[in-house]
Amino acid sequence: MLHAGSAGAMQATRPHISDAPTCRQWLEGLPLTNVPAAHAEMLVQMELVNHYAMSGVERLKVMEILREPILYLQAEQGRKYAGKPLPFDNTELSLWRKVLSLWQGLAKGYQLCLESLQAGEPELQAYLGFVCQRLVHAHGCQILEHHYAYQPVPERLWRELNQTYALAEEEGVARQAVKDTLNPLMDISSVEAAYVAVLLTALADPYHLTARQLAQVSRWLSKWAARVAVVKEPPAPLYPELKLAPVTVDLARAQGPSLRQDAGLAETGRYLDTNQLAVTLLKRIRHLRKGASPAELDVGEDCVQPACEAFLTQLYQQWCEPLPIRTYERRAGQLKAQVTFTVPAIHYYCNGEKPLRQPGEAPELSWQAMQDLQVFGHVSHHSARLQASQRGYALETWAIVDESALGFRLAAEGMHAARIHQNQLVAVRPPDARSFVLGEVRWLRYRPDGTLQMGVRTFPGIPVAVGVRPPVLISTLPSKYQPAFLLPEIPTLKVPPTLVLPNGWYSPNRPLEVLFEDKLTVKLTGLMSHGSDFDRVTFSVA
Repeated sequence: MLHAGSAGAMQATRPHISDAPTCRQWLEGLPLTNVPAAHAEMLVQMELVNHYAMSGVERLKVMEILREPILYLQAEQGRKYAGKPLPFDNTELSLWRKVLSLWQGLAKGYQLCLESLQAGEPELQAYLGFVCQRLVHAHGCQILEHHYAYQPVPERLWRELNQTYALAEEEGVARQAVKDTLNPLMDISSVEAAYVAVLLTALADPYHLTARQLAQVSRWLSKWAARVAVVKEPPAPLYPELKLAPVTVDLARAQGPSLRQDAGLAETGRYLDTNQLAVTLLKRIRHLRKGASPAELDVGEDCVQPACEAFLTQLYQQWCEPLPIRTYERRAGQLKAQVTFTVPAIHYYCNGEKPLRQPGEAPELSWQAMQDLQVFGHVSHHSARLQASQRGYALETWAIVDESALGFRLAAEGMHAARIHQNQLVAVRPPDARSFVLGEVRWLRYRPDGTLQMGVRTFPGIPVAVGVRPPVLISTLPSKYQPAFLLPEIPTLKVPPTLVLPNGWYSPNRPLEVLFEDKLTVKLTGLMSHGSDFDRVTFSVA
């Protein structure tokens, strides 16, 4: 058995935990209200326990006692970096690595229990399905942690996950009911359900999802995964009109699921029967369209309309529908583009490298800019760049990996100054282009070599930098215009004129003053997209 003290240094340090009673006693003194200190202590003890010799059944008791506080501490620590912009700062990156290490320690503990069982320890023989379910869940937590950081999932994790499920299937315990009181929506699980939850999360295209959406998917699948079976033959459709796409996974390969029709699976290939899942999703989508509340459909009170319906529809497309045929061909690119983030910086560069000037306000010039005007009659490029740098407006160079009529796939060129959110506003100026185009960060992903890539969906039309403010009712009260953008109507694409406003400015029928050549009063009529730092809206001229 591998757990019999394989590391000399660890074996020499006796842990505070040597059996179930000492584990309970140690937990009583663990300061769970001080999460960082408790997490650090748990990391140390988990490492020591995994190198301390004890029987398999005693180890399983210890792991079950530790599992609940570990899940609590991991969730608390994860909140400090999940959803933060990329790249993580040093503190966030260190936290992520510590959380990952504790998940690895949890998985190692259950793996040692499995090895004791396989070595023939009689008291553990009835717990094979139980141990495999816990191990699959621990592997899944590690994979989910990589999704939260938009990091590639190591092949090792996929291999270990698939091997654990394959063992449970071979031993006939994959569908055995396992009690799991820590499951968010139901206290019964199985190896198969835990495995399916991991596969479907990966199939949800997690690099397109926010941290909140990933958490929602994880919670929903704690219940819905039980409605998906892993089978050896293509599942027969219950409702042929749905035309469900086959979801496949190869238990012998170090990779996740695929949504495609394989030309013949290997002996180790499996299908996911998503018939019941499709019905579950469609039922909820239809009820929401009829005006039902998300809280009535057990999707959680934090899921609000219309975002809830849109997200469920997106998941149905990812899990159940065949891969779409690309409408616009992607072209490989070897050129570089200039990129900038945040509404003020984008406005500055779209406005000819000039800040937004309030009506009647004199131009804001630095000492160097005034010197340029006196000597050259204009502000030099160097002075403009210096002024932008002083304001914190970075203009970065990114490589164009490929592009299409809908946007770009870009890769960071070395270090970049900006920290990037999902659904953030971005401006891109391709090579040889005079103007920037606006777009939205649709996905983020680190490549195995550490390069950060992002997908940008661009908005049609050349943006015009404008100012916006609520109507001024009392002329003596100061009210400054804020940076915004006007995008033109594109009749051929049936795209109306739109405004790109700071986040939270949209409300139906809200009047706004637009500073564009002259003052223009408009009324907001619809929300086209809601990003992390912007609202793109339609309007009518009042």
